Amino acid sequence: MNILEWIYPPRCPLCGELVAMNREKVHKVCYKNLIRVREPLCKHCGKPLMSDEEKIVEYCQDCRRRRQNLDKGFDQGRAVWVYEGQIQKSLMDYKYKGMKSYTDFYGQEAVRAWGSWIRKKDPQVLVPVPIHSRKKRIRGFNQAELLAGSIGKFMDIPVDELLCRKRWTEPQKAVSGRERRHNLTKSIEAVDRAGDYERVMLIDDIYTTGSTMEVCAEILKKKGVKEVYFLTICIGYGNG
Repeated sequence: MNILEWIYPPRCPLCGELVAMNREKVHKVCYKNLIRVREPLCKHCGKPLMSDEEKIVEYCQDCRRRRQNLDKGFDQGRAVWVYEGQIQKSLMDYKYKGMKSYTDFYGQEAVRAWGSWIRKKDPQVLVPVPIHSRKKRIRGFNQAELLAGSIGKFMDIPVDELLCRKRWTEPQKAVSGRERRHNLTKSIEAVDRAGDYERVMLIDDIYTTGSTMEVCAEILKKKGVKEVYFLTICIGYGNG
């Protein structure tokens, strides 16, 4: 027990309540309520698929719509949990209430779930998905940078910030997919050294429609990167 833990006692990264010092890092009841991403998964983005004996699919609806252009974006992706329940509050507190102490919990769980997959893909560097400098000043940090640093620490993989946001964009939830991609393409750019790598892995907290990951991957591949993978903490369901 160090003095910082006495001053700032540890909290459960899922519910935010205090945990018993020297006993556990997360409440067991909270952890049991998380929905781990499991097979069947979309072969491309890793969304868990809703399928039955009469309807077996290999790709989610989003990836099926983009299937002709999949080779232009990321090669494959994975996530730890489905974005439902307590993990939603956890990630909101992480980003907007400054709960940076949650970082290593997320990082350890990501490695526990997908460490062997990461080794198989063998990325040379982990690349955090960028946020605009103004948003970083307001928030105080980029959650993707912290997550990449944690995963990289546990996996002994370096982190390189190959992407940056050169333009501010308003929240993209209300715009169409085509407009979202257009706005992202104009706002994100890669540094020249990106072309020094053949295999990279993007890191972020949440995968939703895939537009951000697709655009980031396309930009990196235009710089000369051959393979782009991604890993996120959460992802939505992929309807078959």
